[in-house]
Amino acid sequence: MRKWRNVIVLGIVLVALVAAYFLLKGQENAVDPQASATSTPTAGENPDAVKMLDLERDNIVKIVLKYADREVVLNLEEREVETEVEQEDGKVVPSTYIEKVWVTDAFQVDQTTVNNILYGGVNAVTRRLIDTEPSDLSAYGLDKPVTVTFTDKAGNSRTIEVGTSTPSGDDYYVRKGDGKEVYTLVRYLAEYLAPGPHDLISRQLYHRQDLTEEDMTELTFHRDGELVFSAYLKKAPVDWQITRPLEISANLQNLDRFLRGLSGLKASRVVDDRTDNLAAYGLDNPRYVLEYTLDGQSYVLRLGNKVGSAYYAMMEGRNLVYAVNADSLNYLDTPLRDVVLFMIYVPSIFDTSRLVIEIDGRRDVLEMDISQELAEDDVYIFNGKAIKDKEARTLFRRYYQGAIAISGDRLDLEAKPEGKAEVRLTYTSKAGEVTVVELIPTPDGYGYYAMKNGRYTGLVLGKRELDKEDKGIRKSYENFVSYLNELEE
Repeated sequence: MRKWRNVIVLGIVLVALVAAYFLLKGQENAVDPQASATSTPTAGENPDAVKMLDLERDNIVKIVLKYADREVVLNLEEREVETEVEQEDGKVVPSTYIEKVWVTDAFQVDQTTVNNILYGGVNAVTRRLIDTEPSDLSAYGLDKPVTVTFTDKAGNSRTIEVGTSTPSGDDYYVRKGDGKEVYTLVRYLAEYLAPGPHDLISRQLYHRQDLTEEDMTELTFHRDGELVFSAYLKKAPVDWQITRPLEISANLQNLDRFLRGLSGLKASRVVDDRTDNLAAYGLDNPRYVLEYTLDGQSYVLRLGNKVGSAYYAMMEGRNLVYAVNADSLNYLDTPLRDVVLFMIYVPSIFDTSRLVIEIDGRRDVLEMDISQELAEDDVYIFNGKAIKDKEARTLFRRYYQGAIAISGDRLDLEAKPEGKAEVRLTYTSKAGEVTVVELIPTPDGYGYYAMKNGRYTGLVLGKRELDKEDKGIRKSYENFVSYLNELEE
């Protein structure tokens, strides 16, 4: 037994030694995840490594970028920023704080891009010395470089010139503004250091970045030069009403695609800041125009040509052409019928005190005072007779539901209804507001035009709508009256 025990111990030791060998071997061959072919060299490692900027980042207060056709001056300033703070009692109150931001008079600055410029400048250490006495700067793109000048609080200024990329594309040619020598600088630092002029412009479309669909209160949508619809938030948070080309409740499920998409819209890039050739972007006669109110601010968004996965876009009041992701605008071809709620009028039974139903030569009067809890002392009166039976009360409510369930099945905005109504529903709310729904026969015998308070809603419904087996008004009346008759027998 002792012999086998020794063998097992030796086996365990052998396995441990083998594992240790491969572990050490793996460490020899492992690659440092922080190291790469494009890592920035240091002066101690590379004799050609020269630090291009000797200013402290936190002391830099001004950056001037010169391009072939423009100069951009950026200054670091303190600005008061408005925000909201939730107190201990849960109340949200306005608040302000001070932050340092980069600004210019010409446009709103993209702060991330400027921070990249600073990063590129303070970390700019050259990789190779290419030419000590260059005779032809055009060979390096340094005859017309992008120049970046940093100035600190003490007034010290340093300039870095950025030319074209090397043939391999891994580096860019650079030199100090007060020097002759041409060096190479790793690509990502050079591109941070000298962004394109449009990259300096903020891509933020709105006055706040945290807006949601709940901040939107108005929306008008034009497509191909014609109005699709206008709508507004009638009652927060979800009661939206369409006002043009017809007055009717909105189908929030489909309208919400507009609200979410627009409130969260972001530009992927600034394409142009000179808008003298809008036709090139399809913005001289944009196909889509959306006017809306977000957090009390009005915006007009124009959308032009679609190129790849983006639309060209403009915001009214800004001479900027943006590119916006087409995926966030996938609702632009939604037809009006998908935004309309085809229900003619849907008041809650808990908010209604009286409903008069005139149909088939009959006039029924439903009076009610019903609570959300459906208590025993709730009031149900049908044609002057109080309803106490539990099942009868359920059928009373179903009759009411049959009335409010009457809905259109198509739109006809060109029709001009004439004639006498065959069905009339008169609702009186607990607040005393009266709403009248009337159904006027269509001349082709198909069904009815739906009217509300004497105005055509734009909705047409087939005659079969009144005879549905599950919730049709005729069937619910038949079930209700049949049960009442059984109670009397």
